[in-house]
Amino acid sequence: MRGVSRRWASAGGSGPLLLLCALAVACGDAPTRAPREVRAEISWLESVRSEAPRSTTAPNQPKIWALLINGGGRPAINYQSHLLHVRELAQLLISSGIPKQRIVVFSSDGSDPEPDLAVRDLQADPDFWLIEGLPLGRQLAPRLRYENSKLEDLSMRPATLEALVNWVEQEGQQLEPGDTLFVYVTDHGKRNPKDVHNNSIVLWGDELYVDEFKGLIAALPEQVRVVSLMSQCYSGAFANAMYDLDEPDRTSGNVCGYYSSSRERPAYGCYPENRGKHNVGHSFRFFEALRIHGNLADAHGRVLLTDRTPDVPNRTSDQFLERILSREAARRGLETADFIDELLQEAMRNEARYASEFVKIDHMGHAFGSFSPRSRRELSQRAREIPGLGKQLKSYARRWEVALLDLKRENLRRFLEVYPSWKDEMDSKFLSALEPDEQRRFTRALLADLVSFTRLDLDISDRLHALKTIADESKTASYRMDVRRGAILRIRALLTRIAGRVYLERGGEAALRAEFEGLETCEALAFATGQDPTSRARALPPPFPPLVEESELLENVLPGWLGIEFSPLKPRRRERLDLERGAVHVNKVIPDSPAEEAGLLEQDIIIGPPEAAFVEPHQIREWIMTSVVGEERRLVILRQRARMTVVVRVGAAPI
Repeated sequence: MRGVSRRWASAGGSGPLLLLCALAVACGDAPTRAPREVRAEISWLESVRSEAPRSTTAPNQPKIWALLINGGGRPAINYQSHLLHVRELAQLLISSGIPKQRIVVFSSDGSDPEPDLAVRDLQADPDFWLIEGLPLGRQLAPRLRYENSKLEDLSMRPATLEALVNWVEQEGQQLEPGDTLFVYVTDHGKRNPKDVHNNSIVLWGDELYVDEFKGLIAALPEQVRVVSLMSQCYSGAFANAMYDLDEPDRTSGNVCGYYSSSRERPAYGCYPENRGKHNVGHSFRFFEALRIHGNLADAHGRVLLTDRTPDVPNRTSDQFLERILSREAARRGLETADFIDELLQEAMRNEARYASEFVKIDHMGHAFGSFSPRSRRELSQRAREIPGLGKQLKSYARRWEVALLDLKRENLRRFLEVYPSWKDEMDSKFLSALEPDEQRRFTRALLADLVSFTRLDLDISDRLHALKTIADESKTASYRMDVRRGAILRIRALLTRIAGRVYLERGGEAALRAEFEGLETCEALAFATGQDPTSRARALPPPFPPLVEESELLENVLPGWLGIEFSPLKPRRRERLDLERGAVHVNKVIPDSPAEEAGLLEQDIIIGPPEAAFVEPHQIREWIMTSVVGEERRLVILRQRARMTVVVRVGAAPI
């Protein structure tokens, strides 16, 4: 049994607390439980339910309770973005009419006054890019600092397993049949390598596994609906909470949820900055959509279009349909994708009946500049080019970033030669001792002089801006491709949903139809957000460029390639040979490369083009990358002290 369970037992806990200990499943060394033991403990749970106090007054109107969980893990990874999520959702729930006493926040160390929150301001100076990535830039970058987590008008409890169990054991028993418990999680999630269906939420110094979460739910009074909204990594595994403890293949219809990612994928949006990256990620998009639509189901539909991250938002009913279709396909001896396509063909013959889902697919195709498939096979065929394009763009972005760093390093070196007083102040001990306000003033003054100096050298200034532009374009396009890959999985889920509806409607088991309808009803949790219905027409984010334009961009950011490994000459050797600082030694010639074709050899020294020798230690990299692919260019080399000129034809950079 896990250590935390032993801790609870030694503390004298009882009731649901002991149940959760019994059901806990660890990543590592939890012993295998005998089925008889588990059945006995579940039977014991039923007796606890029947003994739970019940109101003797007339039934009240169903109520919504909310648990907001930000485990944080430890101060260094307890990012402020998580607290911002909690704060914004709490305000939304309060504005929808949920009393504060029914909103319970479990966040990091709770009310402990010790600093527990990682905060780092973004660098606000627009010229900081001139030193970003250099050792000096890393020293002057805003430092991580720690603050105490606080929420206005709401108290915070520690986000520990023990605190959650105590809530279920005590306050959770106040919930009545028909009430809803809304569970929100903004946190880190961990993938369980032994069982991805049993991933975990990172709590404060602990974890909460799917099986343990099911134990918490089971300990609530009967007929309480539990609806989750989870934004942590690998959160899709928690959809398994929809299945009964005593019947693992059956859903109760009272447990459902929405998740930012699948059980196999991390999630986007965790960052310690508190400025500049406003409203990034699944949670913020969901809150925005919830204000517009007022219910989770419609909000989820909007998030599929508006969330411009690689996340794959999904819900319990999606996973339910995928599971029953996979099982039916296996029963028929078919591949799941082929079975789904067979059902989709039937849907196309009655497209009006499934118009809402097909319209979502069309909107997503437009939003992400991709395509609007009508089958899984078509989706797979059209999607094959995206990973390749993404890999190329990522590779090119890294190369351009290296070239940009080379030039920034050279620009700073020249600046310090002209302004030696600045060099005297760049001692690492001096910089690390600066207080935050002093560091900001120092950085502003330094950048003011560096910018003025850089502008005086038009050649370097133009080169810096050109390299930055192409590096930024490459990184942005590479990120878009990551988002498109996520969008493909979103579209695949919609296609599966259509196929699942066809299967259930044309003769699937009545029990399965009832379970699916129960999940949809559960997922349709509504909040009285009070938004004007006209706000639903709010403009969506601008669409991505079409894929054909992305392919054209790939050609524009394609770096040239020669196929050599080089290093700058050591100062003594360079001076002895009377060469400029940009001369480099050829350490290796890649086989079948343009360099080999041009006749370059190891041990050659490259001086530069005939018209202008290289004057910067890594200038040859920029020269190669910015050369037109296929164009002949000349280089002067030194081979065994003999000068000679070689003609090179720069090739396209390989991935």
